[in-house]
Amino acid sequence: MAPKVNCNPVKLASIVTYLQNSRTAHSIKDLEKVLPQVASINGMQVKDYLQSLSDENKINVEKIGSGNWYWSFASQDKKTREQALSDARVTHEKANAINYDLKQKIAEAQAQRADEEDMLDSCGESREELNVTKHDLETETKRLQNELAAYSDVDPTELEQKRKQIEAMKRQSEEYTDHIYAMDGWFKEMLNGDGEALTALRMNFFADEYDEEAGSLREVS
Repeated sequence: MAPKVNCNPVKLASIVTYLQNSRTAHSIKDLEKVLPQVASINGMQVKDYLQSLSDENKINVEKIGSGNWYWSFASQDKKTREQALSDARVTHEKANAINYDLKQKIAEAQAQRADEEDMLDSCGESREELNVTKHDLETETKRLQNELAAYSDVDPTELEQKRKQIEAMKRQSEEYTDHIYAMDGWFKEMLNGDGEALTALRMNFFADEYDEEAGSLREVS
């Protein structure tokens, strides 16, 4: 369901940061009390902002008992950032190929224009026709140069920056491991030690990060 209000990106980010820093799951009632102060939003907008974040997979939501619970772990951003890095690499490679092709075309157009200028000096009887060709070549050269300029913003250092961001997120996810196990303890307490229900809840919350055979979370790779 789409949110009923246009959500401010800065306020959305502040909500995600709050959930990650809190290191716990929150009921909707708790969030309706605290998020207006955290994100400077109206209390009536809390559900819309949470829905928007859920739609974008920025936070997790699960119905437990009679109400929804919300949480977000920084480690969840790892796969998203890795995909962004992969996409950036593909874009960078395509841009390099296009840049090379455009430079070749510009060089060919400039060489042809130089040849035509030589012909203008030696073939007076076709001067008018060659002038038209010269103009067309200059126009094409300018078009290719403008197209090449459109790819000038592809910064090779951006790939390195994204790599560093992923490394930082990996370190941060490792720091949150203790919180995840603390939350697991909360699950045990909530379910009064019901082993089957606890395993089902772990698999539901942690998805493929949970090793059912080992009965614990998988190591961060």
